[in-house]
Amino acid sequence: FSYSLWFKMSTDEGSTATSSPLLATDDLSGLKEGEIYTDPKTGKKYRAKKTILPHYSSSGPFGLGDPEDRTLRRLEADVIITNRMNADIERVQCNPQYMDLIKCFREEGGVKGLSQCKPVLALFNACKTEKFHDTEYRERMTEEYLRERSEARRTGMTIKQRKLEEYRQWKAKNEGETK
Repeated sequence: FSYSLWFKMSTDEGSTATSSPLLATDDLSGLKEGEIYTDPKTGKKYRAKKTILPHYSSSGPFGLGDPEDRTLRRLEADVIITNRMNADIERVQCNPQYMDLIKCFREEGGVKGLSQCKPVLALFNACKTEKFHDTEYRERMTEEYLRERSEARRTGMTIKQRKLEEYRQWKAKNEGETK
């Protein structure tokens, strides 16, 4: 099993700096996790942290990636953004057609509904296809995803975690007022 190694070097003072090997002639692949490396030029000590992720994916304030990085991995472009588009289409963009389809399936039943609900399904699929081929809509969803990813990398918390923290703060504040 072979993979490329990148090193997240942290100084003894606690600050972190991500880099590929410090010098082109150095071979740091022989270092073990947690091993100390001393830079021969500056004398500064670093603790090696090995990861299979490229340096731009493990950098940033919380080791989640650079918050200002706007590149998309193939998984993000092909799967995550597509799933977000699909969920938004069902919830917002084509919701009336989607609800009609669900209503038809409930009335006709699952198996019988496959043949009986074809006209309703065709309307929903037409709406969905129109949205999926709309480049402006895709760009808007991509920008929304990049903003959320950037904020998660900057704070170290996902949207759900931030909302939970906001709720906890609100609850603590309001419990203090009622007592």
